[in-house]
Amino acid sequence: MKIYKSFLIFFIAFICLGSITACSQSKTAEKKFDFIMTAEDKKRLHKEEEQIALYLVNHYEDVKKIEFVNFYKGGFGTGDSISVKINSNNYIKPITLGDPSGEYIISYNPENFHLNEKNPPTQLDNLKNIEIKYYEEIER
Repeated sequence: MKIYKSFLIFFIAFICLGSITACSQSKTAEKKFDFIMTAEDKKRLHKEEEQIALYLVNHYEDVKKIEFVNFYKGGFGTGDSISVKINSNNYIKPITLGDPSGEYIISYNPENFHLNEKNPPTQLDNLKNIEIKYYEEIER
């Protein structure tokens, strides 16, 4: 009976210790991941942000301010994505980056998005008079 209790206590302690270690390593990995953006990655992200901003200005009315809020690094089988806030009160769910066609799939909750689509879209090629806050400029 003593051997059984000792084995049970050892097994429970082993499981607890393993769980604590796994959780702490996961949090550490997330923190490290936030800061592993090379200069090349930042340049590519900035270019994608400009393309998304142009797309939004050309496809939606009354776009005055664009803020790139969160960047999500894609994993296996998924691409990188970024979420966007327009005019401080219209939130767009994460947009997948790297589409070679230049078309973006915009999805949003109608309760948090109140802009009208332009029909037909304009063909502007600059972002004059649009305030843009890029992801890498936001203090974290």
